Amino acid sequence: MSKVVIVGIGEVVEQVPEDLQSAASPLDLMHKAALAAVADCGGANVVEALDSIAVVRTFSDSGAPLKSPFGDPDNPPRAVAARIGATPKLAVYSPSGGQAPQQLVNEFAAKISQGDCAAVLLVGAEALANQKALKKAGVAADWSDSTDGPLDERPADITGTIDINQFHNEFLNIPAIYTLLENARRRKLGLSREDYADSCAGLFEGFSQIAANHPCAMFPQAFTAQDIATVSGTNNAITDTYSRAMTAKDGVNQGAAVILMCEDKAIGLGLDPSTFIYPIAGSEAQELTLPYREDLGGSVAMTAAYDAAFEAAGMRIDDVTCMDLYSCFPIAVFTACEALGIETNDPRKLTVTGGLPFFGGAGNNYSMHAIVNVVKTLRADGKGLGLVGANGGFISKHCIGLYAAAPPAAGWREADQAALAAKVMAQSSPEVALHADGRARIESYGVEFGRTGPLRGFIVGRLEDGRRFVGATDRKDEKTVQELLAEDPLGREVYVTSKGPGNRFTFAPEQTRALIPKVPDSFEGDFEHCLVMRNGPVLEITINRPESRNSLTPEANFELERIFDLYESDRSLWVAILTGAGDQAFSAGNDLKYMATGNPIWVPETGFAGLTHRTNRSKPVLAAVNGFAFGGGLEIALACDLIIADESASFALPEVKTGLIAAAGGLFRLPQALPPHIAKEMILTGRAMDVEEAMQHGLVNHKAAKGQALDKAREMAAQICAVSPTAVSASLEMMQEGADTPDPAVALARPTKALTKVAASEDLQIGLLAFLAKQAAKWKNK
Repeated sequence: MSKVVIVGIGEVVEQVPEDLQSAASPLDLMHKAALAAVADCGGANVVEALDSIAVVRTFSDSGAPLKSPFGDPDNPPRAVAARIGATPKLAVYSPSGGQAPQQLVNEFAAKISQGDCAAVLLVGAEALANQKALKKAGVAADWSDSTDGPLDERPADITGTIDINQFHNEFLNIPAIYTLLENARRRKLGLSREDYADSCAGLFEGFSQIAANHPCAMFPQAFTAQDIATVSGTNNAITDTYSRAMTAKDGVNQGAAVILMCEDKAIGLGLDPSTFIYPIAGSEAQELTLPYREDLGGSVAMTAAYDAAFEAAGMRIDDVTCMDLYSCFPIAVFTACEALGIETNDPRKLTVTGGLPFFGGAGNNYSMHAIVNVVKTLRADGKGLGLVGANGGFISKHCIGLYAAAPPAAGWREADQAALAAKVMAQSSPEVALHADGRARIESYGVEFGRTGPLRGFIVGRLEDGRRFVGATDRKDEKTVQELLAEDPLGREVYVTSKGPGNRFTFAPEQTRALIPKVPDSFEGDFEHCLVMRNGPVLEITINRPESRNSLTPEANFELERIFDLYESDRSLWVAILTGAGDQAFSAGNDLKYMATGNPIWVPETGFAGLTHRTNRSKPVLAAVNGFAFGGGLEIALACDLIIADESASFALPEVKTGLIAAAGGLFRLPQALPPHIAKEMILTGRAMDVEEAMQHGLVNHKAAKGQALDKAREMAAQICAVSPTAVSASLEMMQEGADTPDPAVALARPTKALTKVAASEDLQIGLLAFLAKQAAKWKNK
């Protein structure tokens, strides 16, 4: 196998220029860094030799909220290639995350060692400082570029870093999430908040001193621990633990590049072997999402990744002579030190750049700078072993690299990734509750700050049954936020409710109860978003939001949940009919206008309209569809037992047209209700189906004249009420029990409470006696 060498390195920095018209774009900085790396090789024909170019994904291409107002290249690797005159066969655009540069080194080191390529340029850059300055000054710029050529673009997703529990509770603030991890570690160590903050500041004092002397640092200034810890006008609080000086700073203009080659290729090009640095081993591991981690204050994946890299190299941490540990926040460095078994004051120093808070948090590309500077250090020493630890997400994605000044005997060695993944999955994960209610204790927490002070508090807690959950303070609840700050809340008792946006908590049961939306205790009360009418054993429910085409807000969902709860618990009600007010729409699903204005979006535990996730339903619900049932509206109808539609009705799951998916049951129920390929066509295109086609495929039970869907539904409800309500209920229950079993014989062999319910019912006796007497049965639902 071929040995892999780093033959060229380059990095650039640009302070924001006075003439903003000359401000560099990320592509400009990539170009400069690539040329610097080529020049560093010290030989001819290096550009012509490049068969691969990989670019680290920029921040502005990592998520919609980060999008540059000035445009982006549509093919960054090919754009770089065009600027330096290269013609690579392979062009790669990396996934997002701070692990990406080391991930690319590991990937291409393996490719080179196996003979799949011979020379690759890895490059990345950020120009967020220029972007912010241009935007603030109102100066126009065009940073777009269109370059043809095939592109291997990896997805810029957050898979494995954030899960539904965090979305459910709006727990997406990066410093607050890291603060929660810090407080979990603090709890393990038994430290006070003050002592822990001092340890964070002490750790980063040394980082700032290294950055102060680095020629490519964006913020070359030395700070004392006291400077870092003291909150001031220029060093404001970001969270309850972090001052601004303790957090990664993305307002940088920096670029870095590395050129890897097959050793034989490099020698053939006449490059100087005395400058070669050898990547010798690498590893990669992905941690579980935050709620499922065994230890919130540590990382099984990070420890496993470091261990695996050293094992693959046949070396130990004692062999390392220089290192750079990813330092977006203190916890990332603390966790790495614990994984490596070293102290934070290790004489070898923990960074060769000054870290993300001081050298500069160059987006996803920071670790390319770490690699460049490890190479510089090893070249200067002429010997030794370098270590780069890269982190993406929330101590989520880990890539480790080991580099040597001397050629290794065995060439590049990669850790066993399957074994690494197995170690991560083997950790003892707690059971997690998406919806949490009742008494609980705080396992860890973080408080998010804004410019004017604390905003919201977030916790990971444990319910009395041991299940873990994520929770947040109500947006308007300043009292609980202040209480989180006034007294150390670790281990304290809280009271949580899922009846609202996410799981909201306070320190007093009566305060938590006050957060629960007020809804009537009976059908006689005043409902804000629905009309409710009893007609004997039939309950008619009308979504009463015609001005928004009966689309639903969180409050409307909660109200419908309450209505269906009351319906299920009332023995005198046997059938429910759900319809929409007016003649335009049954329901347009989610209220997108409400959603677009930044309001919290949530559904109760029973799902959209309090129906789509409701389990163990024992009474029939009929959908009377007047007009269109789109998106969540169709998902509500699909969750009902029968669909009656008027001739103006139409059905669609158009979520894909707005970048969403039909996640309230439509993706599962529509393929059950329609021929699968017809359902997939609707799901994948968002196209609508009229009532005639819906009737043809059996989606709709009955068609009515325009405006008559409710009347027809009343007829169907009367037919259901004419038979035994107990038998109807038991039939629904037994169908639900066997829904996951395709073989009826297997389903019938299972014990079921439904048959017992019928056999023991008074309705059975009434029905048999009425049959013998040839009379209509008078059901009692008993």
